[in-house]
Amino acid sequence: MQITGFSWLGVGVEDFPEALQFFRDVLGLRIAAKDDERGVAMLQVAERQVLEVFGPGTKGKELTSPPVIAFEVDDVVEAKAELLASGVELIGDTGSWNGFEWQYFRGPGGHIFAIKKTPPDGWDATA
Repeated sequence: MQITGFSWLGVGVEDFPEALQFFRDVLGLRIAAKDDERGVAMLQVAERQVLEVFGPGTKGKELTSPPVIAFEVDDVVEAKAELLASGVELIGDTGSWNGFEWQYFRGPGGHIFAIKKTPPDGWDATA
């Protein structure tokens, strides 16, 4: 098996409208499908990559525990500034290792996410 990215991530939240506003307006994700009555929305991250948000009382919220996911960005410093400008709580300092850069932040419902930049030549496990 070879993993080439992620295709789906489910995130359960307590405040569904707040979570959608955050993912849409702060992170810039496009809402691909939404069912306000059920409290479920699918947001497009990249081609064939979906973040699905589950509001209170949905089966999906019960099934998804909040994993930490990193969203790939071109410039961590610039993305960090945008998060700060939007009032997002950053967690710790910006990290770097072996050409990677990242910054953790707290999203809706207290979930922890990260922004990450992968070096142009990718990842070398032997480095």
